[in-house]
Amino acid sequence: MAKETKSTLPAVVQTAIDLQKIDLANVNLFLPTQTFGQVIGEYDKVVIEVVNVDPDPKAGDVYEIATGKFALSKRPLEMMASALGIVWDPVTTGIVESTNRKSRAKATGAMRKPNGEWIPTTEEKSVDLEAIEEEQRIKQEDYADKGKLIGWNGNKPIHESWDKHGGEPAKLAHIEREIRKALLPYRKFKDERANTGAKERVIKFFLALKSTYTKEELSKPIAFPRIVTDTSKLLANPATSQRAIEQMSGAVKSIFGRDTAQTVSKQLEAPQYEVAKNGEEAKEEESVPWDAEPKETEEEKQLREMIENLQIRRKKYDEKLSEKAKAEIDGVLAKENPDQKTISGLVAKLDTWEELALAKGVIS
Repeated sequence: MAKETKSTLPAVVQTAIDLQKIDLANVNLFLPTQTFGQVIGEYDKVVIEVVNVDPDPKAGDVYEIATGKFALSKRPLEMMASALGIVWDPVTTGIVESTNRKSRAKATGAMRKPNGEWIPTTEEKSVDLEAIEEEQRIKQEDYADKGKLIGWNGNKPIHESWDKHGGEPAKLAHIEREIRKALLPYRKFKDERANTGAKERVIKFFLALKSTYTKEELSKPIAFPRIVTDTSKLLANPATSQRAIEQMSGAVKSIFGRDTAQTVSKQLEAPQYEVAKNGEEAKEEESVPWDAEPKETEEEKQLREMIENLQIRRKKYDEKLSEKAKAEIDGVLAKENPDQKTISGLVAKLDTWEELALAKGVIS
C-alpha cells in the first residue's frame, strides 16, 4: 500500500476528494491497489473514509516493536477494515480448535473491487501455549543468567550474583514465576487472541500494510477510498430499484455463496436422538431447546436490517435534520410493517443530503 499524490490519483478518487473537501496535505491517502478506481460500475461511486491513529503507545492504538517503530493494534485495524468495507463470513470466521493448551482461529473476509467483484481471502492464527512457554523459558533463563536484578543505573540494569539471593533454587523459582506471569494473559484470552489475530491477517492482506510505522507516518489521519453502491441512482431507475433494496439489506450470502445460510443452519442443528414410541421402530428426532426463538424469515431479516440502517442514520444526523425530515423518518419508523421501498428512499435521501452538505461545508 503506497502513499498517493494528487497527480497519481484516478479521476473518480479525485472527484470524491474534491466533493468531500479532503486536503491531501493533512492526510495520508492510500489505495488498496494501483488500479483502484480506474474501472467503476455504472451504479457505483467512490467515497473517502478517514481513520485516525494515535501514535502514542499509551493510547492503545499502536505498540512499539523496536525503537521508533510501531505496529498497529486491534482498534485501528478494525476501523480500517470497516473503512474499506471488508465483510466477514460468519460461517468460516471464528474458533476452530480450543484446548487447554492451544487455540486456533480462522477468518474469512471479502473486499469489493472497483469492478464490483468481491475478492475473499482466508487466514488462520494459532495461540500455542506450549510454544509460548518454551519461548518464555529460554528468554527468562538467559535473563536470569545475568544475575538477580536489584536496580537501575539510568536505563542500565544492575544485577547481582544469585549466590547473594538464595542461590540456584532462588534462581529457578524466579524463572518459573516469570514464566507463569508471562503466560497468564495468554491463558486468559487465548481464544480472543487467536480470533483477533486471524482477522488482523486478513486486514493486512487486503491493505498490504507494513509491519511497522514511525510516529511521523502515523501523525496524520489515514484516508482510504471505498467503492459503494450509489443507491440514489439505483432507486431512480425502476429496473434497478430492487437491486438497491438488496444492496442495502447487507446479505452476506451474496458475497460468500448460496450455501452460507444452509451451513449456518446445519451448524446450529441440535443433536439427534433415537426415540422409541409405542413399540414402533426407533426414529431420529431433532432436540429443540425449550427457549428456542422462532426462526426469522429472510424477508423479516431484510426488513429489520433496513430499519436498523435508517435508525442509525436518523440518530447520526439528529441535530442537523429539519423538523420536517425528522417527522417523516419517525413516522415511517413508527409503523409496525413499514414499506421497504419507502425506507430505501429515505436512506437514499439522507445519502444525497450528506453528499451535498459535505460539498457545501455544511457538515463535517
